Amino acid sequence: MLTLAGERASGAHPLGMPVEHTRQARKLLGPEALLAVTQLVVLDPCRSRSAGLARAHAAAALPNRLTLLRALGFDNPESLDDRLVEALVATGDTDDIARRVRDHLDAGADHVSLHVLTSTPEHPPLHQWSRLAARLR
Repeated sequence: MLTLAGERASGAHPLGMPVEHTRQARKLLGPEALLAVTQLVVLDPCRSRSAGLARAHAAAALPNRLTLLRALGFDNPESLDDRLVEALVATGDTDDIARRVRDHLDAGADHVSLHVLTSTPEHPPLHQWSRLAARLR
């Protein structure tokens, strides 16, 4: 799909994939196509609190990404080991999230959207967005 996007579209918008996927996507798309990735985020410096939420969202992303994740070196993505969850969902404080954004940009992304996950999805994460906006200016 990325090769086709590079040939026939103005770019691609991968959702919730590891930084290594961004690197490969840039190679497949070529230098001129737009690469706008979406990074899933749990903004919480307490890893034990953020782990369950991150794991639940990583699990939801698995079914249609198994082949891609195996190709990226995740031999058994169904196990949802810590390495895979951390690659799919950025967790931590604003500095941790900023590092992940920088990693995607360094890997070839033109733009990184942040999808903030919370335990209360019925309420917009206004506080988290404000904190991230202040840090990522």
